[in-house]
Amino acid sequence: MRSILVVLLSCIGAFPPQSSCQASAKQAGQSTAQSVASKLTPQQERGLRLLKAAESEAAGLAPDMGAFVLWRASYAYAKVDSRKSESVANDAFTTSLAIENSSDNSSDAQCGSEGSEGDIKSWVQEHVLSAMVQKEQIAKTEELLPQATASVRRQITTKLVKYYLGKNDIARAESFLLELTDSEDYPFDAAADLLLKTRAEQSADRMTVFNQALTNFEQHDNPDRIGGDDFGNFIERTWTHVPSALVLEAIDKVLEQAKAHQSRSHYSMTSAAGGVTLDSAYEFRLFQLLPVLEELDKDKADSLLRDNAGMQARMSKYPQGMKSLGGIQSWGISYDDASPSPSGGAGAPSGAAQQAIEAQVMQRMSEIEKETDKDPSQALGDALGLPVQGPNAKERSPRAQALIEIADAVSRKKPSVAKSALDEIVKIQDQLSPAQMIGLSKVPRIYLDLGDEEGARKVLKALLKAAEKLYGEDTDAEDPNKAFKGNWPSSNLWRRCVQVAAQISPTLADDIISDIPDPEIAATEKAAYASSLLGAESEPFKISECRKKWAGFSASEN
Repeated sequence: MRSILVVLLSCIGAFPPQSSCQASAKQAGQSTAQSVASKLTPQQERGLRLLKAAESEAAGLAPDMGAFVLWRASYAYAKVDSRKSESVANDAFTTSLAIENSSDNSSDAQCGSEGSEGDIKSWVQEHVLSAMVQKEQIAKTEELLPQATASVRRQITTKLVKYYLGKNDIARAESFLLELTDSEDYPFDAAADLLLKTRAEQSADRMTVFNQALTNFEQHDNPDRIGGDDFGNFIERTWTHVPSALVLEAIDKVLEQAKAHQSRSHYSMTSAAGGVTLDSAYEFRLFQLLPVLEELDKDKADSLLRDNAGMQARMSKYPQGMKSLGGIQSWGISYDDASPSPSGGAGAPSGAAQQAIEAQVMQRMSEIEKETDKDPSQALGDALGLPVQGPNAKERSPRAQALIEIADAVSRKKPSVAKSALDEIVKIQDQLSPAQMIGLSKVPRIYLDLGDEEGARKVLKALLKAAEKLYGEDTDAEDPNKAFKGNWPSSNLWRRCVQVAAQISPTLADDIISDIPDPEIAATEKAAYASSLLGAESEPFKISECRKKWAGFSASEN
């Protein structure tokens, strides 16, 4: 203990010793940095050089691309320098503040207006702040939160409610939930967590939360908010913790809303326990809430069932509604009057028919996935029976997807089966659209796992051709992709190509980046390349398209 006190005393004496202490601290920091650097492999050192180049280029880019590049760089730094990662993430957040919001009155507002799927400003901010919450940097999160977009404030406030619930700080969780009382995106899931955490003797507090959720549901009459984190799910989770009369009142209002907004919509859900298609929002709500009504008011439940013959059959098969299905594996909504998909045409299935076909294909793919562990060869044979094209040609090829999953699952224990599955994919790749080729981006990596570099290079070459075609579509003068460029399908596929090329040869990855015709996209791919070299965890990603007649957004595999 004495030696420690001596050091402390020397640091709180006159000014010269204090300066000496500061210098010592700085030297210690430099020593630590040098120590980290000395432990880096040549590959990682190359990755860090790339990141510095990407950071430098980000400063000269438009705010949206600059924030995006910095955000991606923060992920790449995470494994080798956590402090640098956090610093760059903060820079990404700061840069995002300069991104201009799209006007809600513009023709392409859905491509990037605040809160939309294409809103890159909110995308960056949400991921930066979410990472802070995950790392429990709560003070920093709460400091930056007021500067974020309204949609991000709602999302992160929801996360803070859940964070404080996890810490059993009920009062703090309540205060943050109160901020969202009038929000159109009220966090019913977090509210349910809070209600369930509240002790039984605090019945008044439970009723306050329930009434808050009910009031929000009534004020924001949004018939499209159905499934997942919705008010119906809130009722399912909390009905045993509040008075029955209150629950029955809430169910009545949910069913009334569903009836008032009758639409020609169809909801399909599949799980390991089976699948169900519901032909309206009202049927969805019945399927969701009849099990609760059975417990609280059986006469009313029976009356509702008598009025709906189709629901009688569904409830007979799945008496607990959603709970009977268990974990939902796929979920879809279709509309009878929906515009045909870009791949559709005369005779193309639509509405309920398309949903039924997709549900059947998903069910078959689920069965093949289970079979893979027991009998890989049989699973391979069954996968070859799947269609190359599904009902929607913009979606992944069912056959290719099943073959990839088989190859990935058995590459170590059954390499011969994995190789056969990959070779079958190569046979059908000419039948796939450039967009569907994105789904084949795992194939080169699996070939490398099998020690087949030649196979990996051949598929990589095909993927690069697909990326070029996608870029042509993204920049089509007649109907350009107005979504954020960093999330274009072509950007996504080039990213995947660069990452797998890095496993083959640094020169190959460099060549791919240098051949990208768009400097802004090339800058983002440098960060992706650096991530691969540093062995960093892949960052979340999305694929975005915004055309004259339709917009599409999907999560991409990391």
